[in-house]
Amino acid sequence: MNELPRGAIDVRQISKDYRLGEPRSIFSWRVLPALLRRPDPGRTLRALDQISFSIAPGETVGLIGPNGTGKSTLLRILTGITAPTGGEVRHGGRIAGVLDLGSGFYEELTAWDNAQLNAQLLGMSREEAEGRMESIFDFAELRDFRHAPMGQYSFGMRLRLAFSIAMALEPDVLLLDEVMGVGDLQFQRRSAARIRELAERGVTLLVVSHHLSDLTRVCQRGLLLHGGRLVHDGPIQQTIDAYLRQSREPTGGTVGGRGAAASLRGIRGEAAGPEWPAVEIVGVDVLGESGRGQREFRPGETVTFQLRFTTAGPLDRPVLAFGIYREDGLYVAQISTETSGHHTGVCDGETGARFQWDCPFASGGYRVSASIQDPSGRIQLAQAHSAAAFEVLPRPGFDSAVVRVEGRWEVG
Repeated sequence: MNELPRGAIDVRQISKDYRLGEPRSIFSWRVLPALLRRPDPGRTLRALDQISFSIAPGETVGLIGPNGTGKSTLLRILTGITAPTGGEVRHGGRIAGVLDLGSGFYEELTAWDNAQLNAQLLGMSREEAEGRMESIFDFAELRDFRHAPMGQYSFGMRLRLAFSIAMALEPDVLLLDEVMGVGDLQFQRRSAARIRELAERGVTLLVVSHHLSDLTRVCQRGLLLHGGRLVHDGPIQQTIDAYLRQSREPTGGTVGGRGAAASLRGIRGEAAGPEWPAVEIVGVDVLGESGRGQREFRPGETVTFQLRFTTAGPLDRPVLAFGIYREDGLYVAQISTETSGHHTGVCDGETGARFQWDCPFASGGYRVSASIQDPSGRIQLAQAHSAAAFEVLPRPGFDSAVVRVEGRWEVG
């Protein structure tokens, strides 16, 4: 079999089964009956089911999916910590994984000794580890505490040190499991910059993170796992969109089985009563100043939200609303015709509405939801959750808070 180039990964039909049942330790007489019984072949959990993909040298790939879908198991198989039940994994060059951030520290050792030990466990030679200790503690902002016992470190200090050790590695392939978002905002920025630097230097990255906006900054491509299967492989934003569509499925169906119109279908509540016509949201769009769809904006740039909906009959003065959520779930803004003092008039059949505003947000990813209510604003006639998305690009001086407030200064 041909050897893979440095930084390449090739995964072919990987499966992983776990036995469920009683422990089989021979050191306890209580499990003797279990040892004598025939194994129960039905008590297994299939964590991964015939996963196949290839990653080229220098690619940056995000691994996305709900909890318990096999992401961490896959990374453990790639690093060799866990053996697959079936299939084959090959990689070229040196591979390193940061899978359990902050684990493996010994309380009685100093932070310096712990850092040296962990660096060597992650793949550094003794000489490499010793030569990088100063830079590791500088990156973690823990220089003044480098000789303190590990038992005196707070949880946040441990995470920063563990992440800094991981970022000092120089492998051909680096696997990161939920290590983005460690520390305060300033440390997170430096961490993201370090990850981008590794990517620019040609290190192959496979990153697991629930911080979807971070993945869009770092990764070019995304893999979506669901129920132990690979259900989507494509550009990172398309993969994130597939994941968000999947999360809206009430029964957890497979991704891609329904069109956009179906995923935006209006929900008519029981409280609406027979006096209200059926309402359906058929489109939610984010537009730029050109009037065309746009994904990326800078703080202060003009953004337009467009809502398209249909009614089965005349609907007098409905309340139209948009909600804006940051990727981490923070509800950052609500916009409605009611709070703006705008009367919509009578809507009948196909109707379109637009709201134009100047973006005040700090950099990051944002999702847009839409809803249509009765004139009182109390009865929900239709709603579309996470129906559109946009990204705010970094701008110096405007990333230390959630929003940028415009106004006029008077001094003296």
